[in-house]
Amino acid sequence: MKVEYQNTGVISTITITSTVFEFRKHDRAVDAALISTPGIIVKRSGMFFMKTIISGKSRDVLRAYRVAVREVAR
Repeated sequence: MKVEYQNTGVISTITITSTVFEFRKHDRAVDAALISTPGIIVKRSGMFFMKTIISGKSRDVLRAYRVAVREVAR
């Protein structure tokens, strides 16, 4: 599972990529990021290689990134 943070000024993005074998871990990380930060937008795609893109204001996305990384390390 990979979690990447990209800052492009005002808008930042997190890309969480994993395989179908890490489905529950992937969902737990995305759900924790969504619950912790209210002002973000999520796009999900893929079936065998799941990819979730979380975008929003830099401060909100950075908070969500910290939570997602903490959940992945769990």
